[in-house]
Amino acid sequence: MRRFFGSVLLAAASAAPLAAQGALSLQGFGYPTGQYSTRASGAGGALGETDPGSPINPGALPGAGRSLFSFQMDPEFRQVTVNGRAVNTTTARFPVISVGTRAGTRGFLGVSFATLLDRTWDAAYSDSVTVGGDRVASRVATTVRGAISDARIAYAWQFHERLQAGVAFHALTGANRMRLSRTFTDSVKFGSLSQETTLSYAGSAVSAGLVSRALPHLYVAASARLGGVMRTRYDDSLATRGNAPNRYGASLTYDGIPGSTLLLRLNHEQWSRMRSLGQAALEVRDATELAFGAEIAGPKLQGTPSQFRLGARTRGLPFGWNGYAVTEQVLAIGGGATFARGWAGIDVSLQRALRKGGGLSEKGTILSVGLTVRP
Repeated sequence: MRRFFGSVLLAAASAAPLAAQGALSLQGFGYPTGQYSTRASGAGGALGETDPGSPINPGALPGAGRSLFSFQMDPEFRQVTVNGRAVNTTTARFPVISVGTRAGTRGFLGVSFATLLDRTWDAAYSDSVTVGGDRVASRVATTVRGAISDARIAYAWQFHERLQAGVAFHALTGANRMRLSRTFTDSVKFGSLSQETTLSYAGSAVSAGLVSRALPHLYVAASARLGGVMRTRYDDSLATRGNAPNRYGASLTYDGIPGSTLLLRLNHEQWSRMRSLGQAALEVRDATELAFGAEIAGPKLQGTPSQFRLGARTRGLPFGWNGYAVTEQVLAIGGGATFARGWAGIDVSLQRALRKGGGLSEKGTILSVGLTVRP
């Protein structure tokens, strides 16, 4: 029995029974949040390379101005359909916290904590085992609570008004806390079994990026993250070894229309470098993302400027389902306003996601509320 529990818990890095956990988006190592601030998510992620509040491109940090402190809350409401049956689940996320300040007249130092992959799910099914020659009915339940986080320290330099660049170091850490239990129908006679364990992750990466005004009204931004060695530990013992994923992204920003900014972003993530951290059968796939968006000046609210945003993106997710790729399409809308004489701001965005793979579909609604303070 101990061998059974150990093998199942170590396999928790792979997909759980979908009908039981009720989420297509949480397979594999977890769901990639994109590491977008509320502002960037309102434009469908197209602002990711130029937004200082999104810990993606360290070269974007000088755009924060004198200093930056931002955090957000992103609850998601999901409905997955399996064989005509709909299952509803909810996940509360706090995906990005960013802090930064000017370092001299041209430098900017920033620290951020973001969710790279979110993995929180529950799975349960009925089963029967032979105990003392008798076939006994039971219920097996698995609960996982965890994520892989990206703690980043970055430094950027403003070379002149047309060019800024930055570098960053990333510590990728996190854990999946797992509980496996078997409860027998006749609990008085046979009791119950349970085991708890922790599968922890530790890795590192470095990144660099720039933002440049290549032409009047046209900005080019690009960034890359190179992953180092990544390890998992199973109850304080080394379990597996692999590599953190590489990432490459670029965007174009056009602000030649008064009061409006148009955005286009392309991003590619090499999730397959993590494959050896899980089971051999785990379907880990690289993913490409394409996003379009716009940020438009809104009306002044009691003298306070506001912004309106909309966007769309399409991407692959870093896992497969029964040999099929899983894709995600998102439509987004959002807005923001400053107050306290520009020292603070609030942003709100709403994203509607459709995920498909292997004949399954999932609908997700993500509400994001972010607060930014620039003391």
